Amino acid sequence: MSAEQSPTRSEEGELAAAVALGWRVAELYSLVDDPGESSQDTLLPTHGSLAPADQLELQLRAAAGDAERAGVTSERASLMAWVDFARLAAGNDRLNEEFRSKLRCCHIEINKVLWARSEALGTAYELGNGLSDTYGRICRSYRDQGSNPVLVWRDVFNKGRIERLKKLLDDLQSRLDVTAVAVVREQLDTWCAEVEARLSSTAPDSRDVRAGLRRQTVIWRQLVAGDKQPEAYLGAGERARIKDTMRALVWQRYRAWLPVLAVALTALVVVLPTAAAWYQESLVQSGFASVAIAAIGALGITQASIVLTLRSRMHEWSDLLWQRAVVTEVARATLTVEDVFRPPAREHPRIVAATARAAGRLRASVSPGSSAPSDSAATSVE
Repeated sequence: MSAEQSPTRSEEGELAAAVALGWRVAELYSLVDDPGESSQDTLLPTHGSLAPADQLELQLRAAAGDAERAGVTSERASLMAWVDFARLAAGNDRLNEEFRSKLRCCHIEINKVLWARSEALGTAYELGNGLSDTYGRICRSYRDQGSNPVLVWRDVFNKGRIERLKKLLDDLQSRLDVTAVAVVREQLDTWCAEVEARLSSTAPDSRDVRAGLRRQTVIWRQLVAGDKQPEAYLGAGERARIKDTMRALVWQRYRAWLPVLAVALTALVVVLPTAAAWYQESLVQSGFASVAIAAIGALGITQASIVLTLRSRMHEWSDLLWQRAVVTEVARATLTVEDVFRPPAREHPRIVAATARAAGRLRASVSPGSSAPSDSAATSVE
């Protein structure tokens, strides 16, 4: 990406705010009547332990702050205008639906404002919406009467929807952290495949969904919005494995060339003495070698320039392999599929096989032969 095309720090901040804004608005819309489980492990209440009215006001104010940072100044898109009503709506089913209606109007206006400002901001907002809805839609299906969670699971992780999210990521790839984009892409593919393979006629337990799938979507938001660097998710063990993963990628990519290289080296050893003698007798004595060396020097081709070019290419190649190894380890360390799908103990061999399949898919998807978009442990989440 050229310097003229590189986003400024201000533009990067607006994009990150647009992603976070889209995520928060979608979460407010889907979880307005779901305060979650309170935590009692601190003397003063955390944001998750506040009363429903305070929680809803907090989330609405946080979304309003993201809107301001994203450059949304339209009065019709003002989220702060509904703070008082949000407090009244908390815990009131009838007012919850009215709050959703008002929030939907704000959402439409926000979308218009951001798309009018730039296509990148509008895309970032829709990406935040989509990532949040990955959890929000499924969570609502467990509470809404008449909803079938299994069908919603399949709809949320169908290939068409996942491809649309990946398309939004691709449209923003040059403006976001390349490694973060690659990790989210690979995990979207993994979730799509694993849901299709593991989902039975019974949906996973709602507590596992709250713990695992919500944490996954929060990780995606943190990565895409730049709240955390991808390497920050790696513990000491994962960091130590990066070099092993890099060596595995090199072996996977170039092992097919080893026989060709062996034949070439053998031929070189056999032919080199004859070639050296022919060079000495046919070229050096005729003076042609001197003319060739002079022409090469006139063109500016020197041993130093050749070495410098090779060194630069090797450095780029090693950086690319290192980045792919980091993507593999971060994607593996932050994947929460196993926290959601918990088969009975008797199915332990199937768990191992599924885990190996998911890890293999992540390794294959970031191999040096993969497409360009794929080039880009403790987790602290909200």
